[in-house]
Amino acid sequence: MTVGKVEEKVVLDNGKCSEIGVYNEWGTLREAFVGIAPDNMVCPEYIPAFAWMSKEEIENTKKYGGTKEIENFPKEMETLRKQIEGHVKVLEDFGVKVYRNKPLIHPEEETFLDNVQKGMVISGGADFFRVIGNNVILLNNFRYPFRRKQVYSVRPVLEPLLRNSNARYISLPPASPHYSEDDIYLENGDIMVDGYNVYVGMSGLATSEKGVEWLRQFLGPEYRIYTIKLAPNVLHLDTVLTLNSPGLLTYYPELVRELPRPLQHWDKIEVHIEKGEESHFGANHLSLDENTIVVSEEYKRLNPEYRKRGMEVINLPLGMSMRYGSGARCLTGVLRRDP
Repeated sequence: MTVGKVEEKVVLDNGKCSEIGVYNEWGTLREAFVGIAPDNMVCPEYIPAFAWMSKEEIENTKKYGGTKEIENFPKEMETLRKQIEGHVKVLEDFGVKVYRNKPLIHPEEETFLDNVQKGMVISGGADFFRVIGNNVILLNNFRYPFRRKQVYSVRPVLEPLLRNSNARYISLPPASPHYSEDDIYLENGDIMVDGYNVYVGMSGLATSEKGVEWLRQFLGPEYRIYTIKLAPNVLHLDTVLTLNSPGLLTYYPELVRELPRPLQHWDKIEVHIEKGEESHFGANHLSLDENTIVVSEEYKRLNPEYRKRGMEVINLPLGMSMRYGSGARCLTGVLRRDP
């Protein structure tokens, strides 16, 4: 088994522990962002890249796109809020320091790129930034234009945390406001990290080849970037594959085209598409440490597999959150883990 460990970057020159650092997907979680479900959340207008959604959800974007979700689906919005806050409680009970993004307050921010695609959903905490080592990448390039405004909800909270820290902070070159298929798109849900091994998923609905090349150039030659081809109806890599603990992963064999060489000999928990399932989030679980994992109740059929491997499973109802694109991992923007 090949596991790309990072050890020498954990300690700063002054001998103190690194303030910012994520070196894998399972080190004890210490600090994280979780998104919010504001009352001014706006249903996104339909675009073809919504191919991962269920038929009902696609129809809703065509019918309600550009209008406030709370006016059309008040009960669903209350359920979404409860599920997000329930997730926050689990993290805080585990000892995680949780930060929250802020609602957009300026009309120019709320309507940013509305002429291209209206919408506003800022509930997915992992969507805001990605930490690899001590590199903090502000994610402002999304294939869905409506999502690019979310940087304005996280920067006022994130950037003060990075001051006087060891963080190397950078933002992607901004994508053109004119939507095109081949721009630089890079999304956290497509990125898995195991030391110097970085895995990036590509389904054609999120991260682009130019996004992968930008990440490879930025991280430099010490990192090995592996691209994982996904089925064309997959939102992100982390919905169909996650690294759970050293040498253990969960994935859909039907939706992940081929595992890269370093992962081929890992222990694997397989998720299979069940009858009636249109969206696939069965691998979107969050490791709190090597022995504790958050799994949505909708996929508790996997509980025995984790317990068989000595892991404690925390089940949460996240069905509504997943309808808006966020399982347990997507809700959580990881700022610091133990190495």
